[in-house]
This record gives sequence, structure tokens and C-alpha cells, in this order.
Amino acid sequence: MGVDSHLIAEVDAAALAEHTDGLAALYRTCFSEPPWCEPEERFTGFAQRFAAHLAQPGVRGLVTRHGDGIAGVIYGWPAPERVPDSPFYRAIFDAVAPAERHLLRSPALEVVELMVAPRHRGRGLGRALLRRFTDGHRRAWLCTHRDAPVRGLYDTEGWAVRGSFTDRDGVPLLLYLLDRT
Repeated sequence: MGVDSHLIAEVDAAALAEHTDGLAALYRTCFSEPPWCEPEERFTGFAQRFAAHLAQPGVRGLVTRHGDGIAGVIYGWPAPERVPDSPFYRAIFDAVAPAERHLLRSPALEVVELMVAPRHRGRGLGRALLRRFTDGHRRAWLCTHRDAPVRGLYDTEGWAVRGSFTDRDGVPLLLYLLDRT
């Protein structure tokens, strides 16, 4: 079962919202094991965080189903012109050299989540989602765990680590940037 057996659909916020329950289950599957080991409150709070994500201007994504379930998803939105006033965004921008902070602002694309169900990994699905989602964008950025296996994908796709920080829960994160300029 390769990536060709998966139908990838482009979705807007309304269509993403229709997948909330399936994405909550996928989130639990993807982030309950190392290196993430997210606590139960992160899983129970998924729907609320996801609703806030869906309220972001320009949110869009790609969803792929296989059989009766979601095999993978990627979503995000255009980076804003100004740094959002939140501890998370301040940590991200503080992790980058001042001369590079403009690379994280508009017209960059912010990749918020990339999740592939474990049984669908290793077949190119994450790569296909990432490539298609960022196609047509000169710059994109995302954060991932310092020990996440998906780092190999980012590295081979031309993404580069531009900074590191620890989030408010003590999770060591890396900031990756794709710069096609």
C-alpha cells in the first residue's frame, strides 16, 4: 500500500472541522508515544485547540483517507505580518537570529500539524502531504520535537533547523524553515 492508494483532498476550515473526531483520534495515536508522550489533558483538549486553529485566517489543509479512517493530514495558514502575542510565538521568534525573523512572517506558510497514522508511515504519504501543501510557497516553517523521527523527512526535503526552544510544557522543539528564495 503506497501513497498512490490514498486519495488526498484539499480542505478549507469548514471541511477540516468535519474531521474533528477523526483528527482527535489520529492526534492521540501520533502523540501518545515517544518522543512526544503527551499527557491526557492534551488529548482531551484537542477539540478546543483545533477549533482555535480553524479560526485562523486562511487555514487550509490536506486530508487523506484510507478505508474508513484518516491516514494523514497536514494543515496550517499563512504566517501573519506581525508576531502573534503569545508565549509560543514569542519563543519561536526568540529562537531565531534577529536578522532571520522576517523569514517567519508573511508571505511564509505556517505548517501547524502533519500527522500520519503509524500503519501508513514509511510509504511516502507524509512526504506527499508536505510537498503538496507547501507547493507554490517560497517559504514555510514548522516546529517539531527535537527527537521526532519525522526530522529525516524534513532534512531530505530541504528544510533547515533555524532555531530551538523549549515550550511551556518543557518539550524541546526545533524550528524548521523551508526557504526557496
